[in-house]
Amino acid sequence: MGLLAFDYGRRRIGVAVGEEIMGSARGLRTLTSDAPDLWPAIDTLVAEWGPEGFVVGWPTQADGKPTPLARRIRAFARTLEERYGQPVYWCDEHLTSHLARERRRPGRHDPGLDAHAAAVILEGWFLENAS
Repeated sequence: MGLLAFDYGRRRIGVAVGEEIMGSARGLRTLTSDAPDLWPAIDTLVAEWGPEGFVVGWPTQADGKPTPLARRIRAFARTLEERYGQPVYWCDEHLTSHLARERRRPGRHDPGLDAHAAAVILEGWFLENAS
């Protein structure tokens, strides 16, 4: 199953793609959260990659409670599901930014830290849901 993953943040949204059969993912690009072309950019990615679902990172605080961004992330996920008619899955995104830093490849083709974080989220989801 091919999936697109999102690391949703106040300013940026990292996007990654991966295949469940391989259990690996790669960062695609980083979008601006409040950009007027956000949904057209996601439309393009969905058309290009044809995902069978989406994985969205779910941030929690140290005490396990949702972060203040939780409401916006839920709204984003609900829009994904309604707009594309595909399921949305959740994955804990604890420490993903730290792990994503290890994936950085300096240069103009690097999709950005947030996209690498989305790849870490997706690979975590694959591990948690392996058959």
